[in-house]
Amino acid sequence: MQQSDTPRTGRVVFWQDVKGFGFLICQQSQQKLFFHIRDFVTKSARPELGDELQFTLSTDKHGRPIATRLQFTDADKQQAQPSKTSQAINLDYAEDVSLYFRSGFLMLLIIALLFGSLPYVLPILYIEASLFTYWLYQQDKAAAVSGQVQRLPEESLQLYSFIGGWPGALLAQKKLAHKRSKFRFQREFWLVVLGNALLIAWLLSKHGQEFIGRLALFGS
Repeated sequence: MQQSDTPRTGRVVFWQDVKGFGFLICQQSQQKLFFHIRDFVTKSARPELGDELQFTLSTDKHGRPIATRLQFTDADKQQAQPSKTSQAINLDYAEDVSLYFRSGFLMLLIIALLFGSLPYVLPILYIEASLFTYWLYQQDKAAAVSGQVQRLPEESLQLYSFIGGWPGALLAQKKLAHKRSKFRFQREFWLVVLGNALLIAWLLSKHGQEFIGRLALFGS
């Protein structure tokens, strides 16, 4: 990432608070530049349309120009407290709900195995896991945007992808712009998806069906 030390100024022309990014017009070059909340020098007020920012010109990993090391030119706003949109997200609640979901999911899986009905229940399990995984991504994204130190463990997000929630995770990554730029996370995610696909393919195969049949205690 190349960076120019020459300070520049620009005015915010677009801001998406939920996702924590926006665009500004550089007053020196009239260039439209992307910027992200994580690149502010200090945690102050949230940007709004029309705010004037001082920044350093840099480039992202694709070589595109972006604004970094941002700060408000308005001293009052620079020292202002974060707005209500950046209030702390209670991730303890999300982790508690995760525990209940895992318990219920495991119970439903065991019942489906005992009755030999897993192939018929699989679509329901996938829908439930995907919806819940998307919600977890939302909570973690909100915590990231608000600048919280506490975050959901990446292992938990990958676990829910593995048990069937990867479609929801993929949708969340694209729609919320969350975790998709982290190479290590993406590498692990696609390995999880591959492992999940191979497991489902085996369960639906002849050998898998025979295995499910041996586990069934109450099937016909």
